Amino acid sequence: MDYLKDLFEFLKIDTTSAKGKGEEGARFLVDYMKENGIEAELIRHKSKNPYVYGEINVGGSKTLLIYNHYDVQPVEPLDKWNTDPFNPVIRDNKIYARGVGDDKGSLLARLQAIIGLMKENKLKINIKFLYEGEEEIGSPNMEDFLKDYHEKFKADYILWEGSGRAPNNAPQIVLGVKGLLYVELRKKTPKDLHSMYAPIAENPAWDLVYALRSLRDESGRVLIPHFYDKVKKLTEEEKQYLNIDEQYLEQAIEQKVQKGGMVKLVEEPTCNIAGIYGGYTGEGSKTVIPSYSFVKIDFRLVPDQDPEEVLKLLKEYLAPYGVEIVKYGSVRPYRTSINSEIARALINSAKRVYNVEPVVLPNSPGTGPMEMISRHLNIKQIADGVGVDNYGSNIHSFNENIFVDDYKLGMMWMKELLAELGR
Repeated sequence: MDYLKDLFEFLKIDTTSAKGKGEEGARFLVDYMKENGIEAELIRHKSKNPYVYGEINVGGSKTLLIYNHYDVQPVEPLDKWNTDPFNPVIRDNKIYARGVGDDKGSLLARLQAIIGLMKENKLKINIKFLYEGEEEIGSPNMEDFLKDYHEKFKADYILWEGSGRAPNNAPQIVLGVKGLLYVELRKKTPKDLHSMYAPIAENPAWDLVYALRSLRDESGRVLIPHFYDKVKKLTEEEKQYLNIDEQYLEQAIEQKVQKGGMVKLVEEPTCNIAGIYGGYTGEGSKTVIPSYSFVKIDFRLVPDQDPEEVLKLLKEYLAPYGVEIVKYGSVRPYRTSINSEIARALINSAKRVYNVEPVVLPNSPGTGPMEMISRHLNIKQIADGVGVDNYGSNIHSFNENIFVDDYKLGMMWMKELLAELGR
């Protein structure tokens, strides 16, 4: 098996789901798995891009379900790329191509490692594969898919899409995700007015400013009563694994980060203004009282907060301001115990491959459908690791890349993880 040759063939296929592409990539995976002795099939559901299912049954007592996605983000702006995003190249020991970091590289490194173990008759745990082609457009059909096919994907553990290197270059393991509540606050009056009426007229923009000012203080603490009642704090053991110096976070966001920033990033829920609009924003001046103003807000939530409960609290709290609240979406948070079998196996295997203590995030600062998948499949142990990307991989951006050595190490980590789980 020529590992990089096969990877390059996969990377050449345009699977940009936002543009309706992906079928060819799904077929590549099914053919590749079948050619290497793995049972595989396309499952067509409500999604345009089919799901890919695969299974290896070695008669083991435990089963690992591996989730990845084969779709990629759009490549635009093309003029920012140094090379063709769908013609992978190696330069300075890096592979450049769209999807190499997110998520095709991790997908194929894992798959190739498993094929290698199969051929050596060293695979001691059953494997199932779930490859999705709509992750980059928000997995709009995943929940309905799992409702219909949950029996097919029964397993003991789930390995998420792939977390590679942390900002300090240690291997990174992620045991959960934050939840999300996304809303829009709106306020309107019958018509725009001359600003001379300001002493007597209501101004929707000011009304929203007052409402926003009531939501949090200068430190970022949310002021909605009972907002923090169900927040599950990190244990001291979990905090010990967040061994990333603030300098690495400062480099990532190009801003000063206070001490303990990594713990805050993982542990604390947030209230963020994502966008705000009201009144005249064109060239020059216009003295006007706007008749309409809105603001988009996202709340990142942590275990055990419920987005529907937070929405109820928000509506009650902002009722005196008379603003309309429109919900755009919500996702529940999720966290696997650091002492679970999948977490310990990832930690132990990472140490053997990389010879350093891994960084373990009890949950990502971002959001994903872990809780939904756990609920439908009734699997309580989900974790992310065995990835090939790093914090300089430019995922979702131009000149996406990974190190060649990290691809090889990702394969080694996969083999060590399966050895650990198969004991």
